[in-house]
Amino acid sequence: MAEKDYYLILGVSPNESLSGIRKAFRKLAKDFHPDRAGEKGIRRFQDITEAYEVLSHTERRKAYNETRGLKTIMKTERPAQKPLFSESRSLIRDFGKVRPSFEEVYDRLARNFSGIGVPKGEHAEGLNVEIILSPEEAGKGGTASFDVPVFHPCPSCGGSGEDWLFPCMQCGQRGVVEDEERVTLSIPPLVRSGSVYEIPLQGLGIHNFYLRIHILIDRET
Repeated sequence: MAEKDYYLILGVSPNESLSGIRKAFRKLAKDFHPDRAGEKGIRRFQDITEAYEVLSHTERRKAYNETRGLKTIMKTERPAQKPLFSESRSLIRDFGKVRPSFEEVYDRLARNFSGIGVPKGEHAEGLNVEIILSPEEAGKGGTASFDVPVFHPCPSCGGSGEDWLFPCMQCGQRGVVEDEERVTLSIPPLVRSGSVYEIPLQGLGIHNFYLRIHILIDRET
């Protein structure tokens, strides 16, 4: 049986500070507590608690990192970085830069929130996004922000997809309505072309995808 990825479960990076881990745990524990999420949240709540018990304990976290070949344990303080782009990159508006296809991604994202049509054994997969930087941008480094689609229960039908005996017009009978949440990646100075970074999305309620950012440097700019 594959070992659980505690960082992915809490939606944090292996470099996250202890305070960041505590913050992520509090939010997820609140969302998935059985008193709030019901029986379907029990397994998820147990995984969240198990991950926190390991990652919040210095020695346990160190031992866990060693078994997974992770050398970095705690986040160090760095000067604030400047945004690389004037606007956040939307995974809806900029889907030409994303793999797999828009339709496949959109339907799979929606399943996180509706719980409808989830295949057995579905696990987290990388949502691949390319960022093209100039040599100057790569040299300085900075932050890149992404707007990720999230879904909430439809306020008109309460998530049922029906308005009395009729299909809900506001959500198209899906039971959820769309919004966006922002996540930010810190790219270090002197980043190399071909570098890949992963951003967990568990904190947004997305359990079957994580962002995999591919850095490309355009030498002709």
